Amino acid sequence: MGGQVVRIETLMEESGVGFGTSGARGLASDMTDLICYAYARAFLQYLFSLGELKPDDNVALAGDLRESTPRIMAAVGRAIADSGCRILNCGHIPTPALACCSMKRGIPGIMVTGSHIPKNRNGIKFYRPGGEILKADEQAIRAISVDIPAFAFDAADMLVEPFSLPRVVGEAREEYIARYVDFFGEEFLQGLRIGIYQHSSVARDILSEALERLGAETVILGRSDRFIPVDTEAIRS
Repeated sequence: MGGQVVRIETLMEESGVGFGTSGARGLASDMTDLICYAYARAFLQYLFSLGELKPDDNVALAGDLRESTPRIMAAVGRAIADSGCRILNCGHIPTPALACCSMKRGIPGIMVTGSHIPKNRNGIKFYRPGGEILKADEQAIRAISVDIPAFAFDAADMLVEPFSLPRVVGEAREEYIARYVDFFGEEFLQGLRIGIYQHSSVARDILSEALERLGAETVILGRSDRFIPVDTEAIRS
């Protein structure tokens, strides 16, 4: 598909990738590059219409550690670039860190994450400069139609040419850690030895560093090289 105008509501109905509790979610196989590109373009068009975004503005982008995340981040990055904006690549950081970066700078943010849902799924969360989009925003985005550039996607709706994100900037990560250290102080957890169940959480390294900079000794537990979804409200044995 390419070289045509598509309505987001139609794409959501046809693909099964729709807005849920927080952002758009679906099977990673259904979240084709074209779908992710179109949703991101629609979100940015919506912000243009509100006067919250203009050409050459930065848009913060980050993702989790799911296997499908780098591909989706690239598709979203292409959408940001095609919208005439700049990509502030925050790399792999937790959703709250991306939100903190976005709100501090007064810029939009896009987080590629499926949170706790199964590893064969993923999602995209959208942040206006003042915070995560609400249901009224979702309804407005669903009604938007976007132009899909001709010849950009193949028959499987994947990008024909790979899109490379700019280098990762570390400010978002550092600012998120500093937020806690500045508030609690460097000796707040002094004398404590804290175990951190890391598994495959994108927060695992930033959490370890934050606790250590608050004075704690950390012990790393259960770090995994493969993605393991963990629902903190229904932890499996």
